[in-house]
Amino acid sequence: MSIALPAIFLLVQLLVLTLAPPGVSQSGAYLVMVLAPLGAALAALWRAGHEGGSARRGWLSVALSLALWTVGAAINLWHDLILKQSGQMYSDAMLAFNLATVPLAFMLASEWRLVGPALVRWTDAVMALVLGLAYFLVNWLSLNARGAPDEAGLATMVWLYDAQNLYLALGALARWRAATSSDERSLFGAFAAYAALYTGLAALNNHIFAVDASLGPEYATVITLAFALLAWMTVSRCPANLGAPARPAFIHAVHSASPILLAGALLMVSLVLIRLDYVHGALGVLIAVVGHGLRSTLAQVGHIERGNSLQREHTELQTIARTDAVTGIPNRHCLHPTLDTMWRMHRRSGAPLSVLMIDIDHFKQFNDRHGHPAGDACLRDVAMALQSALVRPGDMLVRYGGEEFIALLQDADAAACSVVAERLRLAVQALAIPHVDNRHGVVTVSLGAASALPQTLPSTLPGLGGMALAGAAALVQAADRALYQAKQAGRNCVAA
Repeated sequence: MSIALPAIFLLVQLLVLTLAPPGVSQSGAYLVMVLAPLGAALAALWRAGHEGGSARRGWLSVALSLALWTVGAAINLWHDLILKQSGQMYSDAMLAFNLATVPLAFMLASEWRLVGPALVRWTDAVMALVLGLAYFLVNWLSLNARGAPDEAGLATMVWLYDAQNLYLALGALARWRAATSSDERSLFGAFAAYAALYTGLAALNNHIFAVDASLGPEYATVITLAFALLAWMTVSRCPANLGAPARPAFIHAVHSASPILLAGALLMVSLVLIRLDYVHGALGVLIAVVGHGLRSTLAQVGHIERGNSLQREHTELQTIARTDAVTGIPNRHCLHPTLDTMWRMHRRSGAPLSVLMIDIDHFKQFNDRHGHPAGDACLRDVAMALQSALVRPGDMLVRYGGEEFIALLQDADAAACSVVAERLRLAVQALAIPHVDNRHGVVTVSLGAASALPQTLPSTLPGLGGMALAGAAALVQAADRALYQAKQAGRNCVAA
């Protein structure tokens, strides 16, 4: 049915225009010029009803454009057949034909997805409307620049229409090539094919058929081929395959240049209009400049807001990535950069830095006996107790992995570190979490403490088997060795 209806329409049109008497064929030509765009408008309206989001808006723009074109053709029919004013140019019909480009210019300039403030789209809509009105004034005033329309005025008008049609066709082709989704590809593919054929047929009619007095209005109906093509592609949901995808740089360039070209076209048309009508031309220039400035400002604000949003999301993701999901305290990913920063800071200040390695005694047996949910609850309670016992704001607790924690103590020498370690041990024992596999009957922790002056730390630390470790990693290794000694000593104690 998608191909049958346009084909039947064209066949009936051909029969009427070739076999009917001259008077009937001329009347039929005017009627065809109304029915063809009307049928394409109804097809686009039908398609809009089956689409959603941006695609619906795009097809509605096409339907509105075709409806305005239909109004222009109907006005021509009214003047020529009803009022018998054939052979003249009608300002109302010309205005309708120029306004038919407004929805198309808006569609080509706007973002495909409905993103950003609505004021951006309203700005595009106003500039597109002013562009259509300014182009109409340029056409009409050029046509009547020397009084009644003459050959020079008609030639100027024809070339202006060619430029307008070519502008829309090239814009549609670029948007089709830069399409990134199937619905966008289908819309701009159908519109590009229609605009290219319409541009060629309109040029053929305006440059050849319209200037030959021996050729009647029947020849002008060649333009219905473009409407039939659009109706077929609309109803058939032609995919308009792109072939190889366009390069990202081209896609970005098209999306960035589309709104600029709208303001640029309005500016150029308004500058031409100034020579014919200074007030309206200057008004068009003002709207082009203000519209582009407003749109650029809104776009910049949108970019800043999106950048801030991305920065917040990045910060939140970093926080999530560096936070232990079970206990809610920093995890191992946060340990190394923090410890390195503290090490460099204490190297400059000459203050001591201490590390506590903390391990929950016999936690595997606790997990096996009570299950992982109870084990996670135990980890949370222990972490909360340890965190509460670290009273200084500069100190930091990290879950190192499994049942192990690390506490970083700033400006703490060996004596202070031992005091804090004992306070942490007692805080966990005071929780009195039952643990039958622990000889103390409750959950306890063992702690290994290590302290150093970063600026005087030798490259090889004693007690590490000659392992050449330097810097913060050596301090962590020393705390780990001390933790091993605490476990060897019977657990629930501190070794330094």
